[in-house]
Amino acid sequence: MRIVIDAFGGDNAPLEIIKGAALASNEFDIEITLTGDEEKINECIKENNLSFKGELKIVHTNDVISMHDEPTTLLKAHKESSMALAFRELANGDADAFVSAGSTGAVVVGGTLIVKRIKGIKRPALASMIPSPNKPYMLMDMGANAECRPEMLAQFGIMASVYLEKVEGRKNPTIG
Repeated sequence: MRIVIDAFGGDNAPLEIIKGAALASNEFDIEITLTGDEEKINECIKENNLSFKGELKIVHTNDVISMHDEPTTLLKAHKESSMALAFRELANGDADAFVSAGSTGAVVVGGTLIVKRIKGIKRPALASMIPSPNKPYMLMDMGANAECRPEMLAQFGIMASVYLEKVEGRKNPTIG
């Protein structure tokens, strides 16, 4: 599995992002692609003595979309940003998953307009696993969509159910 990571998205980037990528590479059988300034990424790896067990690929760019930029600038003004390049890696099939700690709005724009939605899905939804005393549960949509039609809520439930079955290994997860 190859995971593409926006190395310059989020707080304390790129160091904390690269440290997390190195930890994931060393704990799991995965390959990592980092997008961003190649010189700064390599400098960060060397200065902090980080190592990657799996293959590491770097896709270079000097552009970054910030938290203050309009999310839609990902498509034009920041189409060569670390986040946009990461989305293109995913859309082109060069990666199996995408990670960014950058602008949530830009992530929704990139996921919807660069990678595209699953056929038949009307609206994207943000999801998070929430810890609980018995087992974690998935909070689907997390308030991103203020108004939803019933068919959209049903789609959110189906997407959560598939995730819980395929990724978490739960048989017949409860949806509520």
